[in-house]
Amino acid sequence: AVVSTQSTGGGSAAGFVVDIALFPIDTIKTRMQSKQGLRSLGLSDLHKLRGVGAAAVGSMPGSALFFLTYEHMKRHYPGQHMLASSLGEITACLVRVPTEVVKQRVQAKLAATSWSGLRQVLHQSGIRGLYVGYGTTVMREIPFAAIQYPIWEAMRTKYNPEGSGFKSGVCGSVAGAIAGALTTPIDVIKTRLMTSTSNEGVIQVTRQLSSEGLSAFWKGLSARIGWLSIGGFVYLGTYQTVLELLS
Repeated sequence: AVVSTQSTGGGSAAGFVVDIALFPIDTIKTRMQSKQGLRSLGLSDLHKLRGVGAAAVGSMPGSALFFLTYEHMKRHYPGQHMLASSLGEITACLVRVPTEVVKQRVQAKLAATSWSGLRQVLHQSGIRGLYVGYGTTVMREIPFAAIQYPIWEAMRTKYNPEGSGFKSGVCGSVAGAIAGALTTPIDVIKTRLMTSTSNEGVIQVTRQLSSEGLSAFWKGLSARIGWLSIGGFVYLGTYQTVLELLS
């Protein structure tokens, strides 16, 4: 029960802090990867934080679910960080994907607010529309987590045996940047699926990207590396800090 409370508290705090703090960078990345591109991106889109409501709603429960599953699996299967993180992502995506669909529509200027974005998705596709890209998101998150968390665990075991929140964040930053770079193509496909207004599937989106050239699969790479290196520091640093406070 104590571990569950710590995981829930640490995960909730980490998810909320990182999603809100890095939302402008996430908006730039989404716009770079969408069909609309950066052409229509203005400063008002960044300081008005369009879509931040959807991000805030999903960040705390999604992150809490991830760490509850992750820590539970670690206790039962010691050392199996790939398995633990993969199952954690599958569980967290049940909450994360619907809010991600709404958030990215607002970020891509397909809807004015999170509420109107939600209504738009439900009107066009019903509840199923909120899970457009679920499979692709899981396909992205599993390899991402399978790369990030073993690196993070190995680094913090070697360089952070005392459990420092700051050092945990540094380890998370390195792990996040590596994992983020390697999984960019899947992230681009997921973004195109979520911002599509014509119910395109994975095959159609992949063909469209292929017609744009190989570089299309790597759109937003620099923003994604920057976002996930900073995000890894904030996310896993916050998580470790809150764990220490609750222990």
